[in-house]
Amino acid sequence: MSLIKSLNAGVSGLKGFQTKMDTIGNNIANVDTTGFKSSNVTFSELMNENIGGASGGESAPSLSNQVGLGVRVASVDRDFSQGTIENTGNATDLALQGDGYFLVNAGGQDLMTRSGNFTFNKNGNLVTSSGSFVQGYNANESGTILGGGATDNVQIDFENALSPQKTTEVNLGGNLNADTSIRQVITAQSALTDSSGDLADSGTAIADLSQTSGLGGGETVTMNMTSNDGSTTTSVSYSYSSGDTVGDMLSTLNTAIDADADLDGQLRMVDGMLELKSDNLGDSDLNIDSVSVSGGTGTFNFPGFQISQEGDTKTQTMSTTVYDDLGQEHSLLLDFTQTAENTWEYEAQFADGETINSGATGTVTFDEMGQVTSGDTFAIEFEPGNGAGTTTFDGRLGNTDGTSFTQYAGANTAKVLSQDGYTQGSLVDVRINGTGTVQGVYDNGQNKDLAQLALADVQNEDGLEMVGGGLFQATSAAGEVFVDSAENFSNTDITSGALEGSNVDLAQEFTEMITAQRAYQSSARVISTSDEMLTEAVNLKR
Repeated sequence: MSLIKSLNAGVSGLKGFQTKMDTIGNNIANVDTTGFKSSNVTFSELMNENIGGASGGESAPSLSNQVGLGVRVASVDRDFSQGTIENTGNATDLALQGDGYFLVNAGGQDLMTRSGNFTFNKNGNLVTSSGSFVQGYNANESGTILGGGATDNVQIDFENALSPQKTTEVNLGGNLNADTSIRQVITAQSALTDSSGDLADSGTAIADLSQTSGLGGGETVTMNMTSNDGSTTTSVSYSYSSGDTVGDMLSTLNTAIDADADLDGQLRMVDGMLELKSDNLGDSDLNIDSVSVSGGTGTFNFPGFQISQEGDTKTQTMSTTVYDDLGQEHSLLLDFTQTAENTWEYEAQFADGETINSGATGTVTFDEMGQVTSGDTFAIEFEPGNGAGTTTFDGRLGNTDGTSFTQYAGANTAKVLSQDGYTQGSLVDVRINGTGTVQGVYDNGQNKDLAQLALADVQNEDGLEMVGGGLFQATSAAGEVFVDSAENFSNTDITSGALEGSNVDLAQEFTEMITAQRAYQSSARVISTSDEMLTEAVNLKR
């Protein structure tokens, strides 16, 4: 009855390749199913029958004679490779890149899925398209998410307002131009020259000047000057001695200027021009009102003087909005005025006139490298009014992100970089980042962490059982289930606004279909041929 064996082998082939076609058909049908993982069939040979004993001894090429009895389906395995990422633009559509599965709860049972087409239901729960609850870690009242523990249904309260936060720190950064304020300069109306017509300098003898003649000694030069603050008019003098140079004259006059408490400045020669430059930065009334010469027999024709550069005190103004305990806004103005080299005075005021209890003014100093030396913070306390309590905040020069507060010779770029207060806010949108953190976007410009999605993974993916709807259940063969957030899974990232597509390869599936079809036809041919042979055997009796 060996023909019966071939009939059974053909039947096993029909059954096996029918299973393969069923698998191929399912793969092709789910070519556009989100998160679908294709399957493939593995075959194994059925048992063999010995049709004769061993023969030929140890030197024979074969020690047994066996005939196989057909084929069976050994396993139907899933391909868990990454599917293509397809953009959707929907913020709650999530695609996993790398290992892991989204953890969801359906009917009280935790299941896993790669299909991330989620949405929020009417109660604010993040759910799958079939209504299963997405699992994760919800933030506490302070916005802190404690991951790694027991998971819960991810839920967002869309009606909850973000409480206001008072300002505790205002960050300033950028550069204050070291040349913001300038000195007053008084310059002669014409240059001093020597007898050869060359421009004079500090080493030129006074007697050799084109502006002098017949000097015999004892001639006194008197400069009448107005003080820097304009409150007094005083004079300084120099008496000529034979052999004196221009430098000697300037030295004597500068000594007299330094000795007078009402005066400031220094006389010098610049390209033949006598020049008086104020010692103080900023607005000034310093001036040389007139020059006279008395005594002696010689003449000394000093040129007149005029203001060539007016002293100017300039201010860099910065502004921001600060908030009190009730979330009320207060417009803060900070004026930084350069009063001396490397020294700036600041003045704080509020546009609506709120009372500043302390810290309204202060001094900021810099070293020769343009770095702050007076400390990087100053405190301001003010009365907000309208029911809010006294508010204190720190002004910080420079911030923790590496932006410094400097004084270099360059553009004035100093400004308020940030402040940490805000008014009450209503939730207007949510977004999900690469770690699965759900952030609330509020109409006051603030963002707050509200929840974080949990991911799950197993030791053996082949031990997962499909329960329908793109959901997998971990069986005992899957091993231990690991649950954590995305940042604790190596090489795993979550992409918002996208979905993971099916990993079905149509070219491969059609190739496998051709193979299965031919094998099925061949198995059917074995059956029909065996049937014909049986018919011939029956006809031997006729």
